[in-house]
Amino acid sequence: MQPVRAAVLLGIVSYLIFSVAQGHTHAGQWEKISIPDAVMTVVDENGDYRDIRPGCAFSHLPDTAGLPNQPFHFYYRKGKERGNTLIYFNGGGACWNDATCMTSLALGERPVYNPAIDHPENIPGSVGGILKQYKKDNPVRDWNMVFIPYCTGDAHIGSKDTVYRDPLGLINGGNPLIVQHRGFDNFMAVREWIKHNTSRKKTEHVLVAGSSAGDYGALLNFPRLRNLYSKHTQVTLLVDAGMGVFTQPFVDQIFNQTDGGRWGAQDNLATWIPGFDQAGTYDATTLYQQIMAGVAGFFPKTRIGQYTAAWDGVQVLFLNVMLQTDAGSVNPLDWANIPPQTWLSWHTRMRNTLEVTARKKNVGFYLGAGTDHAALIDVFRPNYFFDEHSAQGVFLTDWVKRLLKDDKKLRNLRCDGDCGAPF
Repeated sequence: MQPVRAAVLLGIVSYLIFSVAQGHTHAGQWEKISIPDAVMTVVDENGDYRDIRPGCAFSHLPDTAGLPNQPFHFYYRKGKERGNTLIYFNGGGACWNDATCMTSLALGERPVYNPAIDHPENIPGSVGGILKQYKKDNPVRDWNMVFIPYCTGDAHIGSKDTVYRDPLGLINGGNPLIVQHRGFDNFMAVREWIKHNTSRKKTEHVLVAGSSAGDYGALLNFPRLRNLYSKHTQVTLLVDAGMGVFTQPFVDQIFNQTDGGRWGAQDNLATWIPGFDQAGTYDATTLYQQIMAGVAGFFPKTRIGQYTAAWDGVQVLFLNVMLQTDAGSVNPLDWANIPPQTWLSWHTRMRNTLEVTARKKNVGFYLGAGTDHAALIDVFRPNYFFDEHSAQGVFLTDWVKRLLKDDKKLRNLRCDGDCGAPF
């Protein structure tokens, strides 16, 4: 295959790029909030001013790169229950090295991250699931909703422009190309809008939720959202399909570098929370557990729910991608070949993480059967949120209702037997 120049990169990812007009498909229900395509100054948690530059992975490339400028935007919908608000972090993969950030755009069934903000998977009306307002069994259907799209490949925690080169020479002839990991900047822009455009003092209940990469965005950015609201506001956390089963080289590249890592995430961590202050020394086997325990301990009145399928194929795939690229693989066509030991390794570590994090009184989990990914949305399985009842016959929607409304310790639910193992 001949090298593909950056000028025709748009053709490679054209299935991801849609006209801005598509963002108005649900204009009667959802308001699209555009963020200025410029450096912004916001006030951070400690009262200091902070410069951010919201955007997507390729938002600010020069015109000669052949990609349309894609400024960041998010969505807001007013609900009937004006005192309650859902803040949802969308998912969409991740990239952290030359092969994942560049080569995967050209080879494989689909890129391992979504750089396009106007792709249907970044539009709330298409995402569905917990965002549906017409489903009577949706416990938050009448709530205000904030939907944060995801187009930066950094789990909503990046604030850095990083140069990558396609090792196979398919993208830009193997020459340098910048990926703008600005997910944290996007979040901070949304946070600033919430500060100035919503009635926070009158808010009774907030649910911060996220799926897949958005799971990590919701968890890691939770402290900055919780502190927007008064101590009288109930703020709940619900994370879905992101159990933190990473390799050590991945963790080192993201969290343990003196220059802030590939995503510049270290400077964005809420380091006043125990567990968030270990950048430079994180261990892949305990990172997620530390972060979850830190949030649960620092906010003891916050109820935290975790969902995952027992053999989540997408989470296992990403573990395999980490293992493969750690070992030097640069061809995405090889990454989908997942050996049984990788499935078992992910499953064992995931189960251990659920049990360890649930030792906190305000943390619970629902472990579903099968290989499906992201139960809160319809992207991978239609009506997943509403149909799921594989853990002891309890519907996931009922479990979430209890998470939101019951003062008792959240019940941990587990699927039976091998939970639908794929082999």
